[in-house]
Amino acid sequence: MHWYTVTPTVSEIPLEIPREVPLDILLDRATILRRVAALGVQISEELTGQELCVMPVMDGGMVFAADLVREIHLPLIIKPIKASSYGEATTSSGTLSLPWGIPEGIAGKDLLLVDDILDTGLTLQILRERLIENGVRSVRSCILLRKHSCVQLSTDYVGFEIPDKFVVGYGLDYAGFYRNLPYIGVLNQESGSSA
Repeated sequence: MHWYTVTPTVSEIPLEIPREVPLDILLDRATILRRVAALGVQISEELTGQELCVMPVMDGGMVFAADLVREIHLPLIIKPIKASSYGEATTSSGTLSLPWGIPEGIAGKDLLLVDDILDTGLTLQILRERLIENGVRSVRSCILLRKHSCVQLSTDYVGFEIPDKFVVGYGLDYAGFYRNLPYIGVLNQESGSSA
């Protein structure tokens, strides 16, 4: 007897995108998942022997982090942190908001910050400083996407280098929408968006 029903996979279910925000697919689901698996292997090998605290940067890093932690074969705990520098815009505001504050119980931990995109570097810089002030042993970062204009910005693990375009999907949003897309798409700039 089975306790479940077979349903189509996400890639088999058509996902409609509202016409007012046309997208060009940059990275499909299969490509993303292959790279996430490779990052999990690399992190597991390089951090063997450490008890890791994975810190997804909410909201954008949650989808990436959920897939990544299943590919990391080390003992770990998860302590999310909420940070935002975009609001409802397509460019960083230049300030970072931490509405949840710094999670408790991180002193002496080896942290892996997991975020969706490296754009200005502001989020990583401020989070790293604040976490060190709160007594963490080490801070590493794993970023799904790094824009070409930010290749000089340091991070420990990078999923993909991408063009300097505003992207959505797989956790990344535009005004809170499109995080649930199983792929990453570029907002079509001819559509009148401010991206």
